[in-house]
Amino acid sequence: MMNSTLTFVTPQCSCCPQPQPLLPRDDLGRGLAVCAGSGQLYRPQGNAYLPTELPAIKPTRPAANSVQIDLSRSGYS
Repeated sequence: MMNSTLTFVTPQCSCCPQPQPLLPRDDLGRGLAVCAGSGQLYRPQGNAYLPTELPAIKPTRPAANSVQIDLSRSGYS
């Protein structure tokens, strides 16, 4: 059996003067990561990460119905 060495390379940002490691953000999905120093969001593109914007967040449930209240009535004062 041959000995082999695995080298793990942590993706780094391109937004800081001294590159910082990118931290995965599983809560945002699609393999997004964030810079540990600046908070810049990055998306995977091939073998690299590119700066990106926060994806649109879709609501998980419909908005609640609204009710109008007439605050000019004396019972509310």
